[in-house]
Amino acid sequence: MHHLNRPRTAGALALASLLALSAACSSSQPDSTGGAGGGTSGTGGAGTGGSGTGGNAGGASGACKYELCEDFESGTAGGVPTGWTQLNGFGATTGVGLATDAVHSGSMSLKSNSSTKGQARVQRSLSALGATATKHWGRIFYKTDSPFAKPTSGVIHITLTALENPSGASESENRVVDLVEDTNGKHQWIFNVPDDSCCTGSSYDWGFDTAWHCAEWYVDQSAQSFRFFTDGTEVTQIGFTNNPNAKMGAWTSIAVGAIFYQVPPTPVVVWFDDLAINDTQIGCQ
Repeated sequence: MHHLNRPRTAGALALASLLALSAACSSSQPDSTGGAGGGTSGTGGAGTGGSGTGGNAGGASGACKYELCEDFESGTAGGVPTGWTQLNGFGATTGVGLATDAVHSGSMSLKSNSSTKGQARVQRSLSALGATATKHWGRIFYKTDSPFAKPTSGVIHITLTALENPSGASESENRVVDLVEDTNGKHQWIFNVPDDSCCTGSSYDWGFDTAWHCAEWYVDQSAQSFRFFTDGTEVTQIGFTNNPNAKMGAWTSIAVGAIFYQVPPTPVVVWFDDLAINDTQIGCQ
């Protein structure tokens, strides 16, 4: 099932009628009015799993017990976090920066606030991680505004966290914390790549509120494998192994920030905090 959404690709696809299904797949190309997400006929989005062991990540301003920690405490409110650079999309070059109005820990978080599709995110190099960069567990906390932006028709595809490969082509980005929202304000989880050749999506079983939530992922580039957990529960519908369509490449950075591919009726506002990457599962404690 193909649904183009590469941030730098122009063109348009008509929105399919698959929204009637519990897990839909439709276009999320930058110039499209639809959204992205792998379809699945399965029911129930959450599988079994666990959050593993671990604790709150130390970050740029504290001791780190993982391979990478970021608590977004270093930098100036409104600016790019220390050690990060701005990653421009295909739309606005604003709308992302450090903020003090909502935090999971400490006094600052990263905030995305935009009504323009293809907006900027921030990215941090993974070069210091060595082999961990291409085989790791990741964890990030996120929080959304309320009421959250809800499409009046079609869907909105929103990427929250992605692994970047600057080689270009279809493997330029693997979207590891990625969702598609429908007109009921419910969303599915997906793993996605810019050319939409991958992968299966979950059911639309999740909603939005003002609480902080924990997203975890596992990736293995050599095995082309992926697992995903939300608040400690594994979403087995979107996991896979040995899937060449995932196009997992040699990741050089991690991108954080909300980027979406359709115009929302109101601004999309998301906060991020306490990012961590490790060789073993980190957990949400």
